Amino acid sequence: MKFKAISYLAVGAMAVLTACSHEGDNFGDRVLFTGTETSPVVKFLCDGMSSTALTVTSTAKATTDVHITVKAAPELLDAYNKKYNRSFVAPEPNMYQLENTDLVIKAGSNMSSQVKITSNSEDLAEGVGYMLPITITSVSGDDLGVIEDSRTAYVQFTKVITIKAGFLNGSSSYEIPGFKCTDASDPLSSPVAALNQMTIEMKVLPLRFGTNPNQASGISTLCGNEENFLFRFGDGGGQPTNQLELVKGAIGTDPSPDKKEHYADPNIHMGTFDTGHWIHFAAVYDGSMLRVYRDCEQIAAIETAGGQINLSTAYNGSSGWFDTFTIGSSCHSRFFNGYVSECRVWNVPRTIAELENGLCYVDPTSEGLIACWRFDGETNADGSIRDVTGHGYDATMLTGSATWVDGQKCPY
Repeated sequence: MKFKAISYLAVGAMAVLTACSHEGDNFGDRVLFTGTETSPVVKFLCDGMSSTALTVTSTAKATTDVHITVKAAPELLDAYNKKYNRSFVAPEPNMYQLENTDLVIKAGSNMSSQVKITSNSEDLAEGVGYMLPITITSVSGDDLGVIEDSRTAYVQFTKVITIKAGFLNGSSSYEIPGFKCTDASDPLSSPVAALNQMTIEMKVLPLRFGTNPNQASGISTLCGNEENFLFRFGDGGGQPTNQLELVKGAIGTDPSPDKKEHYADPNIHMGTFDTGHWIHFAAVYDGSMLRVYRDCEQIAAIETAGGQINLSTAYNGSSGWFDTFTIGSSCHSRFFNGYVSECRVWNVPRTIAELENGLCYVDPTSEGLIACWRFDGETNADGSIRDVTGHGYDATMLTGSATWVDGQKCPY
């Protein structure tokens, strides 16, 4: 069993209390769930039989023993979802156990005993966001009130799964032949040539970056189309080779090499990264706003002029460019060296809640999911990576050979 105690010292709790003038004129000492001063959410990673714990903190040391009662309150979840535009579901009572719901802050202390929460990840479904509100129902002793914003801790259950991932060794890559237009004059002959809305997301673990930031060899391509819409590390123009960026051009403009308007928009820089750590990235386009996420946190929101995104062919097929959507390389080089998992293309703008809930797994029949390549070792007879949606947009080997790595945890 894995156990993690969530017990933070209430440093600065008096400052938090003083700042809560919206709660009324009663500035007496109060209690709150420890660690919820800035956010009511407590993360609980469930990997096998796992446990976490909550405590209650007083804004001043107790002069006598203080007794506090807490309980699970799934009935509060609807209001939370509406307030924060989320879609969490409460775990069924048989999915968790609460131990010690009667807490005590001993005289001379300002922190209570622990309420323990236990769950087995085998009981949790993949791709479902679970949340259990636990609320303070009574406080007796020392005439203490409750800080209302921290009366309830919202415990977010996340199922940890062990996965197999694809290993791109710096010379292997894939392409998606099914994304090419079957009729060059008809963009609708490709499922991704004229996207009014879309989401691209992927998880990667870099093992090695390029060495020269001033050359194209310093670029490590992740997924997308050269000059149309592409995620990569480095840019060959002096930026660090471990800097993640989105090369998007100006949405809705012609990406032919001689169309300068397309190249007026700067690339979106998403931060630098170390090797050996998993990263999730996503770009979400709703027809006007382009939002970019790193590990399910928004890092950029750009208002565009609108228009369509083409993920079918690099440069719209101009000047002999017929490269389609690729994973792990671009321009027949610029290879990525590292692990890859869960590359997905959607024709809908995914919300941050949906990105977070689907970090490790999504239902392959999900609305708007065009293609999903899990890179979990499951291949077709010809060695291609199966598109698990059943739409047939399998990823075929462009260069190199397929290699797999076991024992990867998600979330990481």
